[in-house]
Amino acid sequence: MRTRSHGSISLALSGLLPLLQACVTGGSAEPVAGALPEPITIMSYNVENLFDTVHDDGKNDWTFLPLSLKTDQVKQACKESSIKEKYYKECISRDWNEDLLREKLQRVAKVILSQNNGKGPDILFLVEVENIKILERLRQDYLKDAQYLPAVLLEGPDERGIDAAFLSRMPLDGEPTLHPVKLSKVDDPASTLERTSRSILQADFKLPGGDRLSAFAVHFPAGFHPTAHRLEALAVLNEAAKRTAVQSQVVVAAGDFNINRREEKALYQDLLAKDWFVSHLVGCQSCQGSYYLEHEKEWSFLDAITVLKNGTAPGRYAWKMDPESIKVVNENYFQKKMTGVPLRFILDSKGNMRGVSDHFPMLMKLKAERPASNP
Repeated sequence: MRTRSHGSISLALSGLLPLLQACVTGGSAEPVAGALPEPITIMSYNVENLFDTVHDDGKNDWTFLPLSLKTDQVKQACKESSIKEKYYKECISRDWNEDLLREKLQRVAKVILSQNNGKGPDILFLVEVENIKILERLRQDYLKDAQYLPAVLLEGPDERGIDAAFLSRMPLDGEPTLHPVKLSKVDDPASTLERTSRSILQADFKLPGGDRLSAFAVHFPAGFHPTAHRLEALAVLNEAAKRTAVQSQVVVAAGDFNINRREEKALYQDLLAKDWFVSHLVGCQSCQGSYYLEHEKEWSFLDAITVLKNGTAPGRYAWKMDPESIKVVNENYFQKKMTGVPLRFILDSKGNMRGVSDHFPMLMKLKAERPASNP
């Protein structure tokens, strides 16, 4: 179980009071009669390298090809695109074949469908998806019971080809868009950092009753980037979210923020929590984290679901984060090692497929209430 500083506890408790007092939306122009809409279940899941078995032009996806396709030319591409020797060795030796891919898809689907009475979340934020083709394969062949609408994914600039995406039962309310994140130059050698950054994906969805939810799927720069790069990504998110909030009743940002325990106070507590309700600061008080850093032997909430506090447009309902619903999704035995930490998808020494992702998903519900101005 993780421990908290007194400052962290105070912040979480102080966040609950306004949360329980019509924190997400303003008043409604019309009284709402009858039963309230059902809560909206939201999940954020870094599915860790959900690649197909085909090369995408212009992307360094060489690691995730069948061994039979790893010619000398591909191995040279592995060498040129790998920033570390261990990545090169994995690139030339990994056999990413259809048998492995089918099992990976099946396990990802099981995790998703383990929530919300077997239906999966109403809106699913996804991170590390290669392209729309593999996401549609997941949706159509493995997530039929969820009845998701066509997937939302826009190709971003990431050199490996991984993108953020959405699956939702809520219809789109407008065209999705990407918000580029430009990273400043740092003193570190360029070979130790990705030369591009991942854009933030925005999609707007129509909620029951007609209200609008604006969603931002994020994958901030990884931990080996300086903190300044995550601050730059956060600035892009805040600007886009506040601009959107004038015409949306609720704004949600979720995904892999890549904020580790050492940055927890400065980035989550002192900065992000000024404008957003942060899932593990509002609820999930007994949760350890969504990611385990092996070298440091410590848990972190790299993944989070956040709800913008202020500035949202008046709507028919007040949509509020439900603190009691916030949790780490790790009930499936194949998600974790014997020690309880996330287990990435691997072939063990006996050739058995194990694990699914090195991240646990986060889950949260939004509850609809009548705005305070209504009787």
